[in-house]
Amino acid sequence: MGTDINFIKHLGRSKKNNIQLPFNTIFENTKSTSFDGIDEFCETSSVYSELDGQTKASFSMWLNPTSSSNTLRTVFQIGNGSSSGVVGVCQLFLFENNRIDFSVDSGSFFGRANISAITYGSWNHLLISVDFDRNPEFQCYVNGVDVTTSDNMHNRVSFSTATEGLFIGEFATGHYTPFLGAIDEFAIWSGTALTSSDATAIYNNGQPNDLNDNSIVATAPTTWYRMGDGDTFPTLQDNTGSADLTMNFMTSGNIVTDVPT
Repeated sequence: MGTDINFIKHLGRSKKNNIQLPFNTIFENTKSTSFDGIDEFCETSSVYSELDGQTKASFSMWLNPTSSSNTLRTVFQIGNGSSSGVVGVCQLFLFENNRIDFSVDSGSFFGRANISAITYGSWNHLLISVDFDRNPEFQCYVNGVDVTTSDNMHNRVSFSTATEGLFIGEFATGHYTPFLGAIDEFAIWSGTALTSSDATAIYNNGQPNDLNDNSIVATAPTTWYRMGDGDTFPTLQDNTGSADLTMNFMTSGNIVTDVPT
């Protein structure tokens, strides 16, 4: 007996029956957010307190940085009310031709990684895992590979209390130049130190995937910004929490179709 294709179409379109044909849900990533390196950044509207008192955290993001004569570029910071310097709950910057630099509290308590693992002008996956109960406390993975070079987070026992929001593309203190390039799929895990196998799974050979899929990462992120997919300017929604971002000094044109592939 042949298949009645019109009947199949009817099943797919009719709202009067309860029959559903099986299908596979495909995770799609078609948008990212670009930053001009001058004044553009994103910020939560309220204090980002998710890390307060935690002994573990992880940070995952896709970065496509643009090479520049101004080599110190901010990726993100969680502010603690300080008015100057590299001071906050935690912060990350790229120092082109020098290092990847992540610090907690101040620039004195840092983890560093090999900047040559980052290809400027291309997409790179970056995962930072922090666990104050282990030694070393800091691990950094680029495209699934551990590129950690040093750790100086001794005497840190937990993340301090935030008094400001999460800033992406800028320091709350304005200390370093804003990020230049594009950022995609930015996520934070509070209370979880992801592993090397997690880094490999999230990198997925250069193809972003669903961070809520526990077959990929056992624990869903606390905060996850798709950085354009499903978003409406000027808000980048938190897909797993309630810490939505507002795009500052930006337009709808900052949501672009340049994505990791």
